[in-house]
Amino acid sequence: MNICKKFEGKKILVWGDFILDEYIFTSTVRTSREAPVLVTEFVSNLFKLGGAGNVVMNLKSMGAVPIPVGLTDKKNTGRELRNILKSYGIDDSGLLAVEGYKTPKKSRILSGSENTRKQQILRIDTLNNSEISKKSYDQLFEILVSLIPECDTIIISDYLKEAVTAEMFAKLIGLFPEKIFILDSRDNLLEFEGVSYVTPNEPEIKKLFPSVKFRNTEDFLSSGKELIKKLKCKGVVLKRGHEGMIIFEKDTEPEIIPIHGSSEIVDVTGAGDTVISLIGLGLSSGFSLIQSAKIANTGASVVVMKEGAYPLKPAEIEAELTDVKI
Repeated sequence: MNICKKFEGKKILVWGDFILDEYIFTSTVRTSREAPVLVTEFVSNLFKLGGAGNVVMNLKSMGAVPIPVGLTDKKNTGRELRNILKSYGIDDSGLLAVEGYKTPKKSRILSGSENTRKQQILRIDTLNNSEISKKSYDQLFEILVSLIPECDTIIISDYLKEAVTAEMFAKLIGLFPEKIFILDSRDNLLEFEGVSYVTPNEPEIKKLFPSVKFRNTEDFLSSGKELIKKLKCKGVVLKRGHEGMIIFEKDTEPEIIPIHGSSEIVDVTGAGDTVISLIGLGLSSGFSLIQSAKIANTGASVVVMKEGAYPLKPAEIEAELTDVKI
């Protein structure tokens, strides 16, 4: 089918919260004499990109040209994040280094005996607690205005409500009404009226409509239709995990896409990033929202069978798409 060939060279701007994922591998030694806890011995560590960074990595893996825009600190965490981008040939000039800012980091500690699979036993989140100045936001806005004209689509990855603000977004859609803006926002979806497309998951839409019982499919269908009205958007891709997706478009009946592949999921980490990446690429390449969602649904079925945030490879999704009618 060679759908991924159409993705090559597409310029996608990724505006959002860039997170550094750290994996600390240890070997279980014994139980401590001081307290009923494991004593583990450091073996190695590994850094990956999380948050908006995982969207960037998925786009890069698909042959697109991702353009990251967000905030970092001027210290080791920010430098490590930039080094990863540079190692993949990704331009980091859209990232603004802010004095006093702390690049979010998620440190996962994994342990196990020498010849067994390591399992996560603890996660430590290091988050930014400092206020971001108006000057920094003004600088970030200038970066966005300078880069958006050269991009096919803008993906907004709002994990922490730091790099992305509704005020900046409102100005941007006023300046660039012809551009496609696709949003994944953990808690602030309703602040982005006028966005082109949104990709909420099941817990997020339940939070948006607390009075709805969500006991059957009809509850999800009515809520999705209402969300399109509230946001005045073109479409909603509702991610329902092992139930697949429901696709809503303005003035069109919703379409249910069943899960692709096995429902015996290994790890959902990063699946939403894969979905929004592939929808962005699909729409940028001339596919309809339904077609793009089918591609994304198929891609997500691959990454949920992998551990951790996993950038999808073209050959993997092409192999699965042979069974999908696009």
